Amino acid sequence: DHPAASSSAGGESKWEEPNLPDIPKPHSMFVAVWREADKNLQRVSSSLMDPGYRFLKPTLFVNVSTPEQKKIYLFNWLSACALWISQVDLHSPSRFPSPQMWRDFLNTIDTNPLPSTQTALRKSAVWDILGEGIINSAQGLAGAPEEITWQGMQVKILSLLNPPLWFIWSLLWELYELNFCYELYVLDQALNPNLWTSSDEMQLTCQTLLYSIFPGESGLVMWSESLPQDSCELGLCATDVLTALPYINKFCHLLSAWPGAPAHLQYLVEMKDQDDKEVYAVFSLVCGFYVQTAFNFLRRQPSLPHMFQFV
Repeated sequence: DHPAASSSAGGESKWEEPNLPDIPKPHSMFVAVWREADKNLQRVSSSLMDPGYRFLKPTLFVNVSTPEQKKIYLFNWLSACALWISQVDLHSPSRFPSPQMWRDFLNTIDTNPLPSTQTALRKSAVWDILGEGIINSAQGLAGAPEEITWQGMQVKILSLLNPPLWFIWSLLWELYELNFCYELYVLDQALNPNLWTSSDEMQLTCQTLLYSIFPGESGLVMWSESLPQDSCELGLCATDVLTALPYINKFCHLLSAWPGAPAHLQYLVEMKDQDDKEVYAVFSLVCGFYVQTAFNFLRRQPSLPHMFQFV
């Protein structure tokens, strides 16, 4: 899951996600700076962080061979997602699954004892990481109800064979957003450990700044709020510069305390006479610094914000 870096013309595609209609489009600024990032694995820092994925890669839902497999994948995730999100937020595990482990989970982990094969041992490791409650909540379609609740909506299980495009867009967007939110969270903790551990008051200050980068009132526990209803609720991904500007400034403020941060991130950026060139320049600067730093510590492509598709 960690492709070798390549400077050849074809090498860049190894780092890019498939361009499929099911997948929401990534934010163009983050895409542009990621293409320019130095992907030489020799840059990678000694491991401060677990390289696993706190949330599964959204592409797992589109890289499936049959509609029935997609149905099982979607049902297992929908059955377990609220419990897993709350678990990550409140009692974060010390290790996280690899993409293959997440695939094993989506395929359904057998709760009966397994023989000591390599696959069985890997599935046992998934059990150890995710926990019994998560595994038991995602036991495939045997005995499944007719409907399951997600984002306050009743989703018919039969519809998961060929789900509506808006549903897939929304589900994958939420996963991309969760991956981005929590990677930013753990990077800030790893790069500013003294701020997060010096006192309860300072920890609250750090949390408040982190939460202010994202719209809504629930911090990073996004599933407790409804999906965006208006473009003003998209934070960094808002297409209107004035709407995005407060979130860009908070993003700069957070990253300005990271080692090696450009000095310019310490200053608020403002729109001057409807001229947004400076805003875009600073946004490009902070996004570039973020993705390069994230790659250096995660040892893989960082999760990028994606655009929400309004229906």
